[in-house]
Amino acid sequence: MAYADREEFRVLFLDKRNALIADEVQGVGTIDHTPVYPREIIRRALELGASALILAHNHPSGDPKPSAADIRMTKDIVAIAEPFGITVHDHLIVGKHGQTSFRGQKLI
Repeated sequence: MAYADREEFRVLFLDKRNALIADEVQGVGTIDHTPVYPREIIRRALELGASALILAHNHPSGDPKPSAADIRMTKDIVAIAEPFGITVHDHLIVGKHGQTSFRGQKLI
């Protein structure tokens, strides 16, 4: 993902023991944007019986610093998931010049 020329948003769906149920691409966009639909992510988590998620996307620019839109979208997903008992463990942004963990940066 770090070297892709378009943004790609993936979700890792996990069970109660944090074992991987599915690793799915939720969207592929342009060089600086991927459409992400929080309700579709939660719908899919419920279909799979997932109790936790790890979100991941790339920044083709190489800079893994989260944008304001990245932060807002992640907070929206966390808020929508919570009433369903689904935990968002982390959101990772990868780029040619490193990676950023939202959990590590205390953004979630």
